[in-house]
Amino acid sequence: MIETAQKISTKHKWEVAFKDAAFKEAFIKQVLGTYLMKCRWFAAKNARIKRYEVRSELRYTANKETVYLLIIEAIMQTAYTESYFLPVLFTSEKEGIPSKGILGEFTINGKDGFIIDALYSSVFRDSLFQNIMNKAEKRIGNGYLKFKRGRGIPKIEAVSSKLLNADQSNTTIVYNDLYFLKIYRKLFRDTNPDFEISHFFSDQDAFKNTPVFAGAITWKREDFYDVSLGLMQQKVENEGEAWAYFLKRADRFFTKIQERKIKAIDLPKVPLYKACKIEKIPLILLDLIGINTFEQVAKLAKRTCEMHLALFSNKTNRSFSPTNFSSDYQVWLLNRLMYQLDNRINLLDLNYDKLKGKSKEYADIFIENNEIIKNRILNFDVQRLNSKRIRIHGDFHLGQILVKDEDFYILDFEGEPESTIRDRKVKQPPIKDVAGLFRSFHYAVFATIFTNESKYQLTQDELFEAGGRYYRAIVAAFLNTYLETAFENGLDIGYYKEIDFLLRYHIFEKAIYELGYELNSRPNWVVIPLKGIMQILNND
Repeated sequence: MIETAQKISTKHKWEVAFKDAAFKEAFIKQVLGTYLMKCRWFAAKNARIKRYEVRSELRYTANKETVYLLIIEAIMQTAYTESYFLPVLFTSEKEGIPSKGILGEFTINGKDGFIIDALYSSVFRDSLFQNIMNKAEKRIGNGYLKFKRGRGIPKIEAVSSKLLNADQSNTTIVYNDLYFLKIYRKLFRDTNPDFEISHFFSDQDAFKNTPVFAGAITWKREDFYDVSLGLMQQKVENEGEAWAYFLKRADRFFTKIQERKIKAIDLPKVPLYKACKIEKIPLILLDLIGINTFEQVAKLAKRTCEMHLALFSNKTNRSFSPTNFSSDYQVWLLNRLMYQLDNRINLLDLNYDKLKGKSKEYADIFIENNEIIKNRILNFDVQRLNSKRIRIHGDFHLGQILVKDEDFYILDFEGEPESTIRDRKVKQPPIKDVAGLFRSFHYAVFATIFTNESKYQLTQDELFEAGGRYYRAIVAAFLNTYLETAFENGLDIGYYKEIDFLLRYHIFEKAIYELGYELNSRPNWVVIPLKGIMQILNND
C-alpha cells in the first residue's frame, strides 16, 4: 500500500469528492504517480514525466456503489502525452484486496478507508458483465458507455468473476471461467485495433482459429473519437502459448545433438528464407527436429495464412479492403524506420560498454555498416511492388498464439506497442506478420540456449551453429505451406521475387525494432537481434 506523509481527506461525499479541487490536487501529486509506477500496465515508467493530469473523472454506478472512471494523462518533458484508464472505488474494507490494488488511505466525509483500483471489486466487475449481457447504454459525462454483446453469445444472469493473475499490458477479468474481458489500460484517440479485428472476424464469420468475440465496452461522445475500454472474448481452453511449446522442441533438438555427439558444423544448411517441402528436408534434420515438429510448423503456417485470407476477404469495408502500395505508404514507412534506426544507434552508443563477446562483436559490425543498413532501409521502392496491403496482426509472435489439441489459435490484435494508434491501423504486406513470426522462432532458439547453457555440454558457438540449422529448416517448412495456401486461395502477396524482398526487408525491420527492447531491458540478449541483422546483411 502507498504511504503518504499526511492522509488525504475531503469533507465532500465520495460521490462528489473530485469536485474538491484541493483533494483532487493532492490525489494527483501525492498518490497517482507513485501508484502508476508500480503498475505493470503503465508503459511510461522509463519516460521523463513532467506531470499527471486527470482529464476526466466519469461517475459510474455499480449496484449503488460510485466508481470513478479516471482518464489520466501522463505528460512527458517532450510534451508528448499518453492516456491511461484507472477506475477507482472508495471502501472501508481492504480485506481480500492485494497491495497492488490499493492506491492509499483516505478520509472521505469523515470516514476512513481506502481508494482501490475498482477492478479488484467484484461489484464493479460483475456490473460490467451484466451491462454487456444486456447490451446497455449508460449516460456518463458528456457521452455514454456502449456495451456490446457478441453475435450468438447467450445472455447469462449469474456471474462469478476474478482477475487473471498475470503481468500484462492490460487487465483481464475472467467470468464464469468462460469469458475473458480485457480492460484496456493505455487508451487511444480511436477504437482499438484489437476490438476492430476481433469483431470483424466474428461479424464476417471469416476466421475460426481465434477467440470468439463476446462483447465490448466503448466510450462514445458526439463529435469526438470513440475510445475502446474493453474487449470480451470466449475463453479458449488451451495447453499454453506457442512460445513454450516451441522452446521444448528446440531443447529436444539440442539434447539429441549432444546425446549423439553430432558436430553442428556437419549438419546440412537449408537455404535461408527459401520454401522447402517437408519431405525434401535432409533426413538427419527430419530425425533430429522431428516430423511432428515440422507438421506443427506447417499447421501454424496454414493458420497464419488463413488469418490473412480473412483480413483480405472484404472488398467493401474501407477499414479492411485490400489496397495497393503507394508513395504515401513509402514515405510513412521510411520516415518511421529511419527514426527507429537513429534511435537504436544512439542506444548502442550509450550501452556499448555493457556488451560482451558476440554481442560486442556484432555491435561493432552493425556500427561499421551503418550506411549500408540505411541504404537497405531506403531501398524500398513501391514501383516494384504489385501485391496488396491489408490489415495485419502487426505484433505477431509465438506469445500471441495459443496451443490447443495440436492446433493453434491467434489472439491479441492490438499491434506493435511502440506504434501510434494510426500506425497500427495502416495496411501493410501480410508478409510482415510472417517476418515477425520468423523473428520469434529465432528468439526461441536463442532463448533455449541462454536458459539451458549449464544443461548442454556443447560450447556456445556450437549451440549457435546448431540453432542456425534448426531455424533454417523450420522457417523453410513454414514458408512452403504458407505460400501454397496463399497461392491456392488467391491471397495477393506477389510472386517469389517480391515475396523474398518483402520478407527479408521486414525481418530486417523487426530485428532493428527488437534491438531497442534488448538494449533497454536485456543487454545480454542483444546478440539475438544483431545476429538476425547480420544474416540479412550477409545474405546468409
